[in-house]
Amino acid sequence: MYVIIVGCGKVGSRFANVLAEEGHDVVVVDNDSNKFKNLGEDFKGLTVVGIPIDKEILKSAGIENADAFAAVTPDDNINIMSCQIAKELFKVPRVLARIYNPEREHIFHHFGLETLCPTKITVESVKALIMDENMPKTISFGNDSIHFREIEVESKWEGKELGDIIVEEDEMIFGIVRDKHFIFNKPGLYINRNDKIVLSKKID
Repeated sequence: MYVIIVGCGKVGSRFANVLAEEGHDVVVVDNDSNKFKNLGEDFKGLTVVGIPIDKEILKSAGIENADAFAAVTPDDNINIMSCQIAKELFKVPRVLARIYNPEREHIFHHFGLETLCPTKITVESVKALIMDENMPKTISFGNDSIHFREIEVESKWEGKELGDIIVEEDEMIFGIVRDKHFIFNKPGLYINRNDKIVLSKKID
């Protein structure tokens, strides 16, 4: 596939690298050339510097031949405008916009655009975690991702305060699952034999 990605932050750059490594033709557009450093030296795609709502910039990125277009900048207005141009003017078959304000999601849908809202996904994922519904492995917070894992309680931990447990240096104790209910880590929370400890780790 020929894919154009607007925005070269952590999400855009990582997405571009994944697609390029899979063999897709990828072009990344950003108005700040310094952002292209996020792609790394081994990036196999192309980059275009310019405002992504400029039709000439999009043409130079090859939008007339694009199979898919994803706008993942931190600016909802840029994302919706560039996606509208891609969909309505250049007839790109697949168009996706990343949005930060879930209250504006209906605006995107009004224009027939597919959306991805990290805020909404985070809320739903945290709810699933707390309610113990198919606990997700990774949750996105802004431009960063947090990985969660459960571990069984070791016998030596029984009766100890949760905060006293020593874990890996890059991990934090997020809480425990007890009797199918999630409890956040807090002072005075002691460990029972049948608990499961939930650890969190930021993914670089």
